[in-house]
Amino acid sequence: MGGHSNWPEWIYIGVVVALMCWVGAEAWEAERLVEHVPEDAETIIVTGQQWFWTFEHEDGTKEIGELHVEVGKAYKFEIHSKDVNHAFNIHDYVVLMDAIPGRVNTVWFAPTDAGEHDIQCREYCGLIHYNMRGTLIVEEPKA
Repeated sequence: MGGHSNWPEWIYIGVVVALMCWVGAEAWEAERLVEHVPEDAETIIVTGQQWFWTFEHEDGTKEIGELHVEVGKAYKFEIHSKDVNHAFNIHDYVVLMDAIPGRVNTVWFAPTDAGEHDIQCREYCGLIHYNMRGTLIVEEPKA
């Protein structure tokens, strides 16, 4: 036997395994945070149809093309489609979820600042797809 030592290889393997465990734990934590909907989140039913969005709040209030929400509250969107595939997108809040006929997809968010934000369809859904937009209006809580 020569003077060859395996220690550098074992150290390299140990560092790689430790990095893989750290990246896996971070990914698991990020996934848990994204999928954990707060218990007090208000559910809003979002329906995509050629070529507009409708929103229905828990109290039965319906809105077309505009969605009013309050700062500091959590909202869970149940996303439906009446006709073809759409994609519900609020770019400023990194909300993006497909709307598929016959299926309900969910996503949640909690707005932090008052203001207006664009809502767009991100899936080509027909000739007037470019005009399938809406407005998210984030308001201060009512006293």
